Amino acid sequence: MKNKSTPCLQSFTGWGFYINGGKRGLFYKIQITIGERLMKKLQLNLIGFVVLAFLICAMMVPAASAASEISFPVTLRGGSAQITVTIFENPKGWCGGANILAVHGLTGNANTWKPLAEAMFAEPGWGRTIKRVIALDLPGHGKSPIPYNLAGGPWGNLLIDDNISVIMQTILALQAKNMGPRVIMGHSMGGLAIQGLQEGLLKTDLSLAHLGIFRAVLLAPVPAKGAEWTQGPEADVTPFIFGTEGDPVVGQYLFIPAEYAALGTDWMDLNYITVPNRPSVEAIAAYVAPEPLYTLLQLVGRLEPLGYARPAARQGAFNIINGTLLNLVSFSQDNLVPQANLDALYPYLTGSPLGLFYRAIDTDDACHNMLISNPAKVAKTLKTLGPF
Repeated sequence: MKNKSTPCLQSFTGWGFYINGGKRGLFYKIQITIGERLMKKLQLNLIGFVVLAFLICAMMVPAASAASEISFPVTLRGGSAQITVTIFENPKGWCGGANILAVHGLTGNANTWKPLAEAMFAEPGWGRTIKRVIALDLPGHGKSPIPYNLAGGPWGNLLIDDNISVIMQTILALQAKNMGPRVIMGHSMGGLAIQGLQEGLLKTDLSLAHLGIFRAVLLAPVPAKGAEWTQGPEADVTPFIFGTEGDPVVGQYLFIPAEYAALGTDWMDLNYITVPNRPSVEAIAAYVAPEPLYTLLQLVGRLEPLGYARPAARQGAFNIINGTLLNLVSFSQDNLVPQANLDALYPYLTGSPLGLFYRAIDTDDACHNMLISNPAKVAKTLKTLGPF
């Protein structure tokens, strides 16, 4: 005889609703068993709550893309420096979308990320998983002023290691402002600094994941010490070195004006022909910045005899067991960081030979600065790596 007093048992969990059917359910977090009528009411209430939350989220999103800035102090070489980040807001980003901290390369600044940020935001569906791109200006670059009177030496003596410290402090400062990144992205030397940051954290039994960063995206990164980097012919940059040797305040620095920067190999293919979609000289002027001389010398190995090699990273530094998924992108026409080096860098850093989250962009215009010259192609490639 059918027992009418026995309700149709269903289960409510933190993940959703499903019919238990008398068997153990797949999800078991916060699980309780309730009657059918109450279950239906809860379902309707939950649907209403989700719709309301979606509408509130939509109202909180700005109507048009916007950029803003915030500044904060960091400790540096026994003194302090004022750091500025430019925040590119995604007009269609979800409330739960990712904050991405973006780190520029040598002689770059936060503006170098604007074309790619806008291209990523514009990608249908996938772009909504990004809430904002927070582009860092390293000390003396872009809107971060040159720090003076540092006890540990002038600004021109800053190393990539100092940049690593600034990146770490930037992450903590953003967290204090409820804007902590869960993705970190770096181009060229910025990608090298991220490798160095992960290595430094691992030495203290921590990792980027302990800082809430669960994804690292490296675009044409300079390989860390320990991995192979085949450098091309060294250019004579002597005419672009400014400042006075021994100056205790500013020191010496590299600055390449836009009209010369436009002729750089970072805009060229492997035949040293400038790619057709290179920006105008006027546009490039917004992307260039002065660089401490010691940062350049450390990068290319000139300071290694003095004990200042480029930052190192161990094999497996980005093994998934350390909690941060590594995405790596190379450019086939890159003269500065050859694709072959990055083909080897991905398995070196991850310990995986499969290359699941490695992408090589193989087009005629895939130069070192492709994130600026063809940001749409780079964004579409990043989309294949999954949502942020």
